Amino acid sequence: MDFKEIIKYDDLISVLDNFSYITGISANFLTADNQWVENKKKGTCGFCMLMKQYYQNGEACRNSDLAGAQTAQKKKGVHVYRCHMGLVEAVIPLFFNNSYIGALFIGQILLEPPTEEKWQEVFEKIKDQPLDIEAARRSFFNLTHIDHEKLQSVLDMMHIVAKYILDSEMIRISSLSSIEKIIEYIKNHYMEDITLDDLAKMVYLSPTYLSYLFKKQLGITVKEYLINIRLKKSKELIETTDLPIGEISKMVGIEDQNYFSRLFKKKFGVSPLNYKKDKYIYDISKKNANT
Repeated sequence: MDFKEIIKYDDLISVLDNFSYITGISANFLTADNQWVENKKKGTCGFCMLMKQYYQNGEACRNSDLAGAQTAQKKKGVHVYRCHMGLVEAVIPLFFNNSYIGALFIGQILLEPPTEEKWQEVFEKIKDQPLDIEAARRSFFNLTHIDHEKLQSVLDMMHIVAKYILDSEMIRISSLSSIEKIIEYIKNHYMEDITLDDLAKMVYLSPTYLSYLFKKQLGITVKEYLINIRLKKSKELIETTDLPIGEISKMVGIEDQNYFSRLFKKKFGVSPLNYKKDKYIYDISKKNANT
């Protein structure tokens, strides 16, 4: 599934672009399943692009980003850190009903103007890597630098942007395709052991967020929908077969016959056994009427 189906992609890009245009600092979003939504106006800095392409095959950059996101997620708050190349980045995690849905990143910046001394520290790390050292040097000296006071202002803006992303429900299913996929799966596999976690993994959402979206679209929970499908199928089996109630219960995915009977009576106002008896009486009466 394309991750663009679970976000308002154009809206999120617009927010990232505007943030970068105002601050002059790159802003990107990392989804919960570790896919990047990158702004277009500022983009990733030239120095970082070189590092991601050529320094340790980009592994060091990926590990630094993921570690930053994980730390912020554990802290449940903004995390400011230096990457493996000494550049300052900040990340703020986004949660919906205590479920992590992604992280807003800004960077990469310096808190002081680039110097030859700092460049030498970087040079020692990259000198044996297959990259254009002179291009790396030029891009290093073009890095954005801000002071601590401006950094604090940028962090304040990050909080505002993060809240706006959440309030606007930008991280969501942008069409009904994922909910339809869940419904189709339940209809075809209702007789199996189905968990909310398994369904959530199918559409790349957290269980909590899937529950929210499902109820918002259908007015009932995933569990209620599954039970309704199972009861509907059990009623059809009672009407069209002579199978025992216990066997029908298991065929629709409910192992506990007593539990099944309670659900059936609550749904249809009569126990499955009495429904079976009524159906038998009706069939006999109909047969006698035709003889």
